[in-house]
Amino acid sequence: MPKAAPMLLTLMLTACSELPPAKLQLVDISTAEIGYAVTFDSDVDFLGYYEQGHRWRPAVNKKLVCSLARPPNFDAANYDKEAASGDMELVSARQVGNRSVFRYKALLHFERWESGSSMSFGDGHYVDGLLPPASAMPCKVRILVLFGMRYLSETLYLPTDALKKLARQRARDDAATLSGAWGR
Repeated sequence: MPKAAPMLLTLMLTACSELPPAKLQLVDISTAEIGYAVTFDSDVDFLGYYEQGHRWRPAVNKKLVCSLARPPNFDAANYDKEAASGDMELVSARQVGNRSVFRYKALLHFERWESGSSMSFGDGHYVDGLLPPASAMPCKVRILVLFGMRYLSETLYLPTDALKKLARQRARDDAATLSGAWGR
């Protein structure tokens, strides 16, 4: 029986990771107080799946992650190569015909990693300079689950032109706020 225990545990863990990769559809991108708010729809309630009924396998990290690496890499071990990431929350759930649609919002933060520690930069100049001239930045929902398992959605492409426009506006707003503060 002791030899069967590891095999049984492996089967139990893999049997419960059969959640299909969610198809994601962008709804909106806007600036937030800190970072950028990305709203998207999903055909899978991945947060509900891991938060309800799977208490022995809780999600320990639930993020929308974006990569500028070529090819894109969404492995958690490469967190220092991510262009942006942000925690997510479920905003709403609804039925559209015979299918469920789950609306999520993620607060993206663009980060620069130096000497093994994170330095977060949400300012417009940094983001504008970071984003490539490519038409889109690939992102995925990545959920890290207890016991080292992970879940990845299908790819969501964020239009870099829209992000650059928001970043430039944020840079103008920040400059106006600073000049107003110095002018008093």
